[in-house]
Amino acid sequence: MTIKELHKLLQEGGILEDQYFLHGLFGSADNNDKIGLTIRKGQYGLEYETYYKERGEKHSLRTFTTEKEACEHIYKKLIDEQTLYRIQKIVGLRWLRVDEPSIQKIVN
Repeated sequence: MTIKELHKLLQEGGILEDQYFLHGLFGSADNNDKIGLTIRKGQYGLEYETYYKERGEKHSLRTFTTEKEACEHIYKKLIDEQTLYRIQKIVGLRWLRVDEPSIQKIVN
């Protein structure tokens, strides 16, 4: 998967562009308070860095050596986040934890 393909999948999945930053190519114009992916030159070639940036600091930082792995990671994170949000909106389930057996039955 490429960054362009990731962007298309996110659009098709209903993920709003203001929720992610894809190296300034797609998604939000800035990377603060959202999940991001940036490309940088590493010691042995290009590296793809994924993170969540909040108040100017990167958290949950992961580095990948392939674009495909980084894009798959970002896709899973955003889809999981959207799924959790949708589950929490269901009346009566807002305060349940995702790992509770009753939620697992709904998700699976």
